[in-house]
Parts: sequence; C-alpha cells; structure tokens
Amino acid sequence: MTDGQTLFAVFALLYLIECLRLAPSAAWMAAGAEKSRWSVIRPWSRLQIASGSPLLLSVLPPHQAHTSALPWLFVPEQDSLRVRLTDSLRISIAWDRLSPQAEESTLHLDAVTRLRLNSPALAQLWAQRLTDWREWTPEQRHSAFLKHARASLDPKAAAQTATSVAKRTQSLRLLASILFVWCFGIISVIYHRFGDGFIVLAAAGVLLLLQFTQSWLFLRVTRGMQPGIPHRRWRALGIAFLPQLAMRAADAVSLAGDEEPPHPLAWRGLIKDDTWLESARRCWREARYIPGWSQNEAIPVEAEALQAFFRRENIAETDYDPPAASKLPVCPRCGAEFQTHITACTSCGGVELRHPPA
Repeated sequence: MTDGQTLFAVFALLYLIECLRLAPSAAWMAAGAEKSRWSVIRPWSRLQIASGSPLLLSVLPPHQAHTSALPWLFVPEQDSLRVRLTDSLRISIAWDRLSPQAEESTLHLDAVTRLRLNSPALAQLWAQRLTDWREWTPEQRHSAFLKHARASLDPKAAAQTATSVAKRTQSLRLLASILFVWCFGIISVIYHRFGDGFIVLAAAGVLLLLQFTQSWLFLRVTRGMQPGIPHRRWRALGIAFLPQLAMRAADAVSLAGDEEPPHPLAWRGLIKDDTWLESARRCWREARYIPGWSQNEAIPVEAEALQAFFRRENIAETDYDPPAASKLPVCPRCGAEFQTHITACTSCGGVELRHPPA
C-alpha cells in the first residue's frame, strides 16, 4: 500500500469508530431528517461492554439526525422490581435487596446487577426514583409507574423532539456530507489520478478549510444549549483538525441532553407504520402474557399502561393483539405452535398456551 492508501484506510477506520456509540442494551435509536420517516437502529445486545452494548449510527451520507428511546427498564411488582437488561433478558430484584446507586452513566441496583443509561443525569434520576419506590407501598408504586408510563408515551412530544434535533443539526449534517464526499471521494480520485503532488495538497487544504467551517458551525449551533455539551470548546478544536470528528459533529448535538427519553411506541407517526405496529404487538405480548396470565383477573401494570395508551390512540385490540389463525394451541407470547397435550411454553418461562376455539 502507498502512503496515501494507508492514510485513507486509517481515516476510514477512525470514521467508523466515531460512528459507534455505547448505549443501553435495550435502547432504540431513530435516524432521519426533518420531513422523512425515520429508520430504527438497535444496539448489538449480544455484545456487552460496561453494562451497555455498541450501536452503529447511520454511516453513509446524507447524514441523518438521531434521537433515542428506551422501553420501560424498571417495572414495579408486588415483592420485587423487574429489570429489563436486554430485549430477551429480565430479572427480578427483591425490594429489600435493592440498593440503587449511580456511577457516571451506570446504575448499580444491587451487589451484582448494573445497567447503563443514556447519561449520568438519567442514572441519578432513576437512582432517586427507585429509592423512593423501595420505601413506598405497592399501590403507590403502581400509581407512580402508570404516571411515568403515560409521560413516556407521548407521540407529540417525541415527534417534536425529533424535529427539533433535525432542525438544529441541519447545517452540520449538510456540511458533514460534503466533508465525507470530499475526504473519501474527491481526494481519493485526485490522489489516484495525480499521485503525490501540489493538487493533492490543495485538496487537503480545502478539507481543512471545511473542517474549520464545521467547527465554527458547531460552536454557533451549541451556543446557549441547555444542557450544554461537556468540553464544548475542546470538541470544537478536535472538529477543526480531525476529519472524523468533523463528519460526526451533528451526533454530539443530536445525542446531547439529560431529559428522559420516550418509550419507542411514542414514535408513532415518526417511524414506518408497519415497524411501529410490529413493535406494538411485541411490547404487548411481552407485557400481557406472563406465566399465570390465564388465571389472573388483573393484567400486569405494564400491560395496563400499554392498554391505556392504545385506547388514547384509538388502536383496536385486534390490531395490537390479533387472534391466532392456527388450529393448534399457540403461545400468545412467542407465537410458537404446540401439540394438543402441551399446556405451557417452556421457552417463555411457562406461559400458558392459548387454545383455539372449539
């Protein structure tokens, strides 16, 4: 490899590293622009790093804005707190064993369980909230969770947040796309055509000028932001001299903030309808169909919150909980079919099967 090719490979690797983020393993990320339907990005939850999982943001231009969401990670039960660690892993911690403490963005729940959240402020918020829940009665916890759930399921607020992020980062994302094309496209073609020479140095000088412009835009966009971006001026200095930081400058603005993220179902109208409906069905099945569901008259508190949301949004029950078309017993949680002599789904922890009508 020539020196130019080596430098190109290094820039590409550094750019991909800058596209990676360490997020909560159950987090959702939406990527899009102001007037488009946003796409959903999920972390690689099988890979656990510092109680979180890596998430790859949208890489190729046109660069997109990003906004995050979190499902309900903490659900109070009668004798314990149910904690969602990943999409497929949940544990219960007895209230007398619960000892929430925040350390940076990590929330320690007991001696062995910890969970990464979006920001140190959010970790502190949940540490205090769980401490309060621990001292309350079951009825108070139930009421507090429903209040929290209703606030997190606000499609108008979620759409407004996404639109605001897209507008705020529009100029940064436009220049980032130009930087990407110039760095990995035009300079590469010029180097391949002319080799080492003055014209390549001139193209590199234009790249540096674009980076300086991006640094100025970053300082302008982030001026007066609340909450502010940590080490804002140092980041601007890095944007001025490092191409990978300049191309991902909008991410620092999009993902900044200490406010509590919405529930993913609050993205109704923001993401594609079929993606949202599939997510709604999965959330409902996981919340409603737990072991003992067929004997319990009252539905779980998580399902109660979802049911209230669906009613507010005028979504029919047959849309989020469609009847099974199979003539065999079906697990209402995972959809697996069973022979007639089987009564529970072992893969779902003993969830009772739903039998077809006679």
